[in-house]
Amino acid sequence: MQTVQVQEVIIVDSQSTDGTTEIATKFGARVLNINKNEFDHGGTRNLAAAKAAGDVIIFMTQDAIPAGKDTLKHLTQPLAEPAIIVSYARQLPKEGTKITDRFLRLYNYPDRNLVKSKKDIKTMGIKAFQNSNVCAAYRIKEFKQLGGLPAPIVSNEDMLFAVRAILAGYKVSYTATACVFHSHNYSYISLFKRYFDIGASLDNAPIIKLNGQSEAKGMDFIFRQLKYIIKQHSYLYIPSVFLEACFKYAGYKLGTRHVLIPQTWKKYLGLHRVYWQNYARYKQTTSTRI
Repeated sequence: MQTVQVQEVIIVDSQSTDGTTEIATKFGARVLNINKNEFDHGGTRNLAAAKAAGDVIIFMTQDAIPAGKDTLKHLTQPLAEPAIIVSYARQLPKEGTKITDRFLRLYNYPDRNLVKSKKDIKTMGIKAFQNSNVCAAYRIKEFKQLGGLPAPIVSNEDMLFAVRAILAGYKVSYTATACVFHSHNYSYISLFKRYFDIGASLDNAPIIKLNGQSEAKGMDFIFRQLKYIIKQHSYLYIPSVFLEACFKYAGYKLGTRHVLIPQTWKKYLGLHRVYWQNYARYKQTTSTRI
């Protein structure tokens, strides 16, 4: 349905049992099958990128739905500028999303386009590196020149690529005119586990730690979220704001100190269980610190 013609669709399937591979093949997609224990947020996407034929590749998760026929058109337009090598979409909450996550989308994905470069690190801090493979377009030439996405990695492969790109002198476009529906209704425990993985993934990125200002950003988020909820007269959700913040903060802080935690515990603390089950093997993999 997109107004931009897509040359090929590649789907990586990790042993699904819901008919995905059969349906995808029926509609002409190319399916790459991997073992579920081989899935990695960076490595699996690098595998798909290596098989792609186009000059521009678009990563999209299975639960992201284009909000209109021009989503891919708007998403790829910024890549016409030579300095911009990444363009990521705005995420809108799906129908039925709880109010706390609706605000998260509004906070992280406003309605104005923004191009970020190295000069913005000082003023924007960690938000200068924001990027999301929920729906993002990359120029394949520069993607490969910069080594692709970091792998193996438990989370934030998209943000860490943006770090690499920006420090190399390139720019990243937040393209608010390209919209997809994508949101979650995480439980408190799932939020803890998700932020444990996020904290662990950033442990290998000193540049983000130096420019992160995570506590300051977190307090700003809570304050604005409370204002939004009060404005919506959804007072019953006020306790959820503080409970979610506590679980996120605890998970994140523990994740940044995951090296001190016994290996057998980590698969229960993180959301991406397979990664932590393979962590002992991953530790032997040499990766570049960012």
